[in-house]
Amino acid sequence: MRALRKFAFLISALAAFALVSCDKLPTAPSYEPKTVLFGYLYVGEAITNQNALLLTRTRPVDQPYDPAEAAVSGAIVLLQADGASTVDTLRMVAPGRYANPAVTIAAHTTYHLVVKNGAETITATTTTPSALTIAGGPRETPAVMKYSAVPDSFPMFVSGPGPDEIMYVDAYCLEPWQNAEMVFSPSDDPHPNDYDAYGGDNGEPRHIMAYFHLGDLDPAPGGGWRLGFYGDLMAFYGEYRVGVFTIDQNAYEYLYRDHPELHGGVVGGIGVFGSACRRQWHIRTVR
Repeated sequence: MRALRKFAFLISALAAFALVSCDKLPTAPSYEPKTVLFGYLYVGEAITNQNALLLTRTRPVDQPYDPAEAAVSGAIVLLQADGASTVDTLRMVAPGRYANPAVTIAAHTTYHLVVKNGAETITATTTTPSALTIAGGPRETPAVMKYSAVPDSFPMFVSGPGPDEIMYVDAYCLEPWQNAEMVFSPSDDPHPNDYDAYGGDNGEPRHIMAYFHLGDLDPAPGGGWRLGFYGDLMAFYGEYRVGVFTIDQNAYEYLYRDHPELHGGVVGGIGVFGSACRRQWHIRTVR
């Protein structure tokens, strides 16, 4: 199992990409405007407003980040699947957000994206992963589970993908930080001291994730693989959003590489254009 990594889906992290020259740091790189593409195609899902691709411009880090000013409006965004005779247009549904709910994403398909914004052209390609079938798994709210019972009583049984498929498992705590109780506390007080100790908006231990090849898991009786360790990603008792994904190579590169915005498959800009198949649950654990 590879080490746990932070998989931040925040476009503001990309906007801070080596952008500012500072008088106190004369050797720092000067601000370089770039277009940021952040988007995922989800197998079996349409490119709805919720799944829209996001286009923004980088902003100097010494200036307040205004999403409205950063948004790229009026771009031409084209998507075509290998072997398709037509090209689909993604239209702007909100500043910087491009979607087309008539387009549903297929598994094991290569999609080519072209973005034209004035004289600038950005391209990206993703090959979608396998569809994901999961039996068993956690109880969803309002039901509850004992934390200690998760591995043995509520395992997931994954089938569909092959052993070399790249998997991503994600646990995001939904408890207010003041109420969050740590499963394994380093002190007598099981509650985090403040919001930063909780993990803030998207950091650990609030948000913990893992990636691995499916074949790294134990085989399940009757075929497929057994996934029970997702409980280990939950540092607190209480409410969580848990997700299991198959992911493409672009998403994987974005997961583990330094300067991930340079390795997400985007040519002519920065960011990530990836694909995934996902299952998600809203759950609650107790002592």
